[in-house]
Amino acid sequence: MLRITVERNSKTATLKLAGRLVGPWIEELDRSWNEVNVQTLTDGVLLDLCDVTFVAPEGRRQLKSMCEKGARFKTSGCFGKGLVEDIVKDCQG
Repeated sequence: MLRITVERNSKTATLKLAGRLVGPWIEELDRSWNEVNVQTLTDGVLLDLCDVTFVAPEGRRQLKSMCEKGARFKTSGCFGKGLVEDIVKDCQG
């Protein structure tokens, strides 16, 4: 299961994720991302991955796609930092 919480201010939106990014939750993240990304102003979308406990390979692909579209990431702990480092490296080529 994945919980997605959206927080907005005048310049940015944050998608806070908690749980496992796997299966149907990847599609739910994509839907949330598309809704928020269209409505967000200058600073784009921040994906807060601090409470994510697992990311399936298809979830990594989704996060990479979001990175390519300008998403920024917030993480904590070794798992999250390593995950984002790999995604950003793949995203940049």
